[in-house]
Amino acid sequence: TDIDAAKLSDVAAGWPVDAARAIKDLAKAGDGHRSLCHDSLRKRPTLPEALLALRALLSSSQRGAGVEEAATAPGDEAAAAAARTTGY
Repeated sequence: TDIDAAKLSDVAAGWPVDAARAIKDLAKAGDGHRSLCHDSLRKRPTLPEALLALRALLSSSQRGAGVEEAATAPGDEAAAAAARTTGY
C-alpha cells in the first residue's frame, strides 16, 4: 500500500494510473478495506467478487478506449450468484 500507483502505471502499455490503483487496491488495500492479501480472511473478497471487480475494470477500460462493450463472459452470472448466495 506504500507504493504510489503512478509508479506502477505505464500509459504506453495500456496500463493507466486508475487501472494500476484498482489492481493494487484489490491485491492489498489499507486497513478497513477488503483485499485479496488482507491478513484477515473475513476481510478478503470472495473470488467471484474479485472476478467481477476485474471484469468491471476491463469493461470500463474498453469503453474508455472506444471499444464496444464486450459480451458477458461465460460464468459472469454464475459468479455473481455464487457471491450473493454462498459468500465464497
